[in-house]
Amino acid sequence: MFRYLILAALVPAILATEGVTNCFAQHEQPLSVVVEGCAVAPCNIQLGTEAIMRVVFNSHRDLVSFRPRTIAFLLGIPIPYELPPAITDHACDHLEDGGECPIPAGTVVTYRFQFPVGLNYPPTNNLQIELSIMSHDDQVVNCIRVPINAVP
Repeated sequence: MFRYLILAALVPAILATEGVTNCFAQHEQPLSVVVEGCAVAPCNIQLGTEAIMRVVFNSHRDLVSFRPRTIAFLLGIPIPYELPPAITDHACDHLEDGGECPIPAGTVVTYRFQFPVGLNYPPTNNLQIELSIMSHDDQVVNCIRVPINAVP
């Protein structure tokens, strides 16, 4: 049984998208991040579509619920990247592999984060998207930066 738990923890790390980086605030990183359709960042994300990331993280504290928070960095300038309430208010509904809220401390879960990339955004290379997993009391649980190219 123990070796299956180890395997379950290692497989996502092996399949993770290369090129994601720590947030500058040095918050804990997720165990792995996989951007669908992208093996090595920066990932090409087509404008007018939705990007999907699978974020595997260890909850180091009890979480009643959580929500994603995103910030885009263009030339080092932070730009709030507002997500629709359907994404921020229902993150627990997007846990995979039987995960559910509340999440007890020490539990590894996989979160399917799907976010819109609007047609109104300008085509941009090497845009840094910072994704934070925020706790029910608005504390950062995990944080990662994913470089993307927004392409027409």
